Amino acid sequence: MLVSLQWATEYDLDTNTYRALDIRTNTFCAGGNVMGNGSWLNVGGNQAVTTGGVADADLNITVIDGAYDDASGGRATRVITPCDDETCNWSEDVDGIPVNRWYPSLETLEDGSVIIIGGELNGGFVDNNIRVSNPTYEFWPTRGPLVTSQFLLDTQPANLYPLTWLLPNGLVFMQANWQTTLFNYTTNRETRLPNITKAQKTYPASGSTAMLPLTVANNYEPTILFCGGMNPERDDWNPNIWPIAETNTSNSCVSINPMDANPTWVDDDDLPQNRGMGNFVILPDERLFLSNGVAKGSAGYGWQSWAINQSYAQDPVLSPVMYTPTAAAGSRFDTNLPASTIGRLYHSSSTLLPDGSIFVAGSNPNADAISDANNATYVYKTEYRAEIFYPDYYDSGRPVPQGIPSHVTYGGDSFDLFLPQDSLNNTDLSTIKVSLIRTGFSTHAMNMGMKYIQLNHTFTGNSNGSAVLHVSQLPPNPALYVPGPALLYVSIQVQGALDEYTWSDPLTILILRSFVTVNGVPSIATFVMVGSGTVEVQPILAATVLPASSSNLNQNSVSSTSGKGSSASTTALGSVSTGKGSTSSAASLRVGCGVGALLVAWLIFYV
Repeated sequence: MLVSLQWATEYDLDTNTYRALDIRTNTFCAGGNVMGNGSWLNVGGNQAVTTGGVADADLNITVIDGAYDDASGGRATRVITPCDDETCNWSEDVDGIPVNRWYPSLETLEDGSVIIIGGELNGGFVDNNIRVSNPTYEFWPTRGPLVTSQFLLDTQPANLYPLTWLLPNGLVFMQANWQTTLFNYTTNRETRLPNITKAQKTYPASGSTAMLPLTVANNYEPTILFCGGMNPERDDWNPNIWPIAETNTSNSCVSINPMDANPTWVDDDDLPQNRGMGNFVILPDERLFLSNGVAKGSAGYGWQSWAINQSYAQDPVLSPVMYTPTAAAGSRFDTNLPASTIGRLYHSSSTLLPDGSIFVAGSNPNADAISDANNATYVYKTEYRAEIFYPDYYDSGRPVPQGIPSHVTYGGDSFDLFLPQDSLNNTDLSTIKVSLIRTGFSTHAMNMGMKYIQLNHTFTGNSNGSAVLHVSQLPPNPALYVPGPALLYVSIQVQGALDEYTWSDPLTILILRSFVTVNGVPSIATFVMVGSGTVEVQPILAATVLPASSSNLNQNSVSSTSGKGSSASTTALGSVSTGKGSTSSAASLRVGCGVGALLVAWLIFYV
């Protein structure tokens, strides 16, 4: 009798419980992103396998009689639409795309559809003989036949999970192996940029990457940061010739502004430690949290004599760091953070939670689940423990904004947010920031689609210490910030010292909501829908001129107001307690797992 392995679960962080979701195809090493209608798309994966990673000869077999009872995931598409009653499930099509994709990247486009880029025809390590590469792209929903990418042809074999970002000008920035390009996906025209200068960042070097926050101060000009990774001894990454686990990872960081007239790579502060497979997460105060990873080796596993049991990496980096983009050069990394006690190697992930903490999980550099029970001699076993990192703002009193809209549009009338006096405590109103964050689809130390943008606003200060924020909608350009669900925040710079950073014990119960940040302290976040809520050419409205900021010293009180142009909820969030014992049923986490691989994606619930 076979017991079907659950390839996906819904994990409730409030109660530390889970609900199995029905997926039969192998999701191992799939890609994902959220679409403009709020549904999550998961594409591709591994061929049907049994223990030891042994694949069936027929890569498209429907079901294999083995330990995992899995169908081939290479051509599969999986879509789930959010719900708040525990009835939603993945809709799965085993032949959803015309060709197998293992390690594809997914990038959401300005109409809310998704471009699916690259991968291999079946799983392995890297295709150093160029036999199973898939140098093509396609769209979901489909726009026709596959299209060959010259960039993917030129960057083999180290171009799995190519690093991609949609730019405000509608082009897609792509980086893989040593090469970089600007890609017009409507004409298939590529404009090559200079090669990256220090260390490879794509799998299996697996550097840490993020687009830095798009702010009013930087005029929404995109800068993309690349840290860590590896300088490979062989560009073919042949593990039968090169003992990869003995090679140091890199501590280099470089950045590029791809929309400059002449884009060039710029050296940034070095990482405090060498790190590969590290995972950046953008926080609501515009810092970047970096955790997980290793000091030696790369992603991947195998049975070569030099492997650490099966792991191609060793020496876990346990100490996280914080990166502040606006700090002076030489002082951007904060190392005064407590270390974890759990190594996070291949197949680890992290993601932002709506309360501003970071959920960290995964690690399994092995073909199967390894534990003390079945192989106590292994150095790096399958990691089932999850952790939560609490930034220094976590235990501070949270601001409580009122009047948060349910939708944010591209242009259109502004909306008002009310902040009571006890949310401000005489804060300088000019330091407040209102922002949106897409947390992204987290897998293999990367978060596809993660992006932060600040909304422009002015304020009216009241004599009783409260304030009204007059907030612009998004600029009228969907390519700047694509449609779909996002977290809305309001933030104010810190006055005085915050609390200490802390880690939870594994599987701590915590609160989930949305963010407003006061004095560097975020509110609990609220999910909003950006755009029309439909995959379509997005409606564009004229931008509204905001009223000038002012302080109404003679005004005794101001009642909260809802958004003027978009649908708004005037229900206050209520008081928010400090500490890590609060609860909320605002959201849950959907987790799709291969063997030891954690694919984390937020499903957003709308009222």
